[in-house]
Amino acid sequence: MYDWDFKWVWTYREQLFDAFLVTLELNFFILVVGTFAGIFIGLASKSNSKLLRVSARIYSDIFRTLPVLVLLVWFFFCVPLLLGGIRISSYHSAIIVLSLNLSAFIAEIVRAGINAVPKTYVEDALATGLSKWQVNRIILLPIAIRLMIPPLVGQYINTIKLSVLASVIAVPELLHRTTDIISQVYRPFEFYTVLALLFLILLLPGTLLSRRLENKAEHMKLEGERS
Repeated sequence: MYDWDFKWVWTYREQLFDAFLVTLELNFFILVVGTFAGIFIGLASKSNSKLLRVSARIYSDIFRTLPVLVLLVWFFFCVPLLLGGIRISSYHSAIIVLSLNLSAFIAEIVRAGINAVPKTYVEDALATGLSKWQVNRIILLPIAIRLMIPPLVGQYINTIKLSVLASVIAVPELLHRTTDIISQVYRPFEFYTVLALLFLILLLPGTLLSRRLENKAEHMKLEGERS
């Protein structure tokens, strides 16, 4: 029978804490960069310019289709060759690739949120004499943003879970550091248990928030149908 001994986890607590900070920092940059890029691509997909619309759709389709792990490995090993030997660190490679993946999904969320706003709202607002800019700022975007928030939170949670793939290119985040420690002390059950608990602590608040937002959105939808 396996003899559980968590004193090893305590012995390596500083390394695990440092890795946890790397995970937090990595995901912070991914979420920020991916969100801003995704909003831009999403708005471009609703542009009057056919070139922007087509370009945004191609971008979104490519980076939603490519497996993150494949793209991560390809970018880290192949892009430096295409750039004439210029090296990109594993940390920055992970930020770039995961931000590209996140931005593609956020672009679709933005596009769907805008499309979900009833056209009659916009038409009625224009009929009152408001300009198109005023209608977008006062009517369209506030409603669309409320519709976007629940799927955005869900996508952020998914991206944080995907960030463990950065361990494949040796980013010193939680999974990579945990695996290194296990290779030294041969205590996989204790360390993987703690790893799971750390991600549970990191992701559970967002999961509960996502469920609450979805329930609220469903309640608002039912209230609107009754009225």
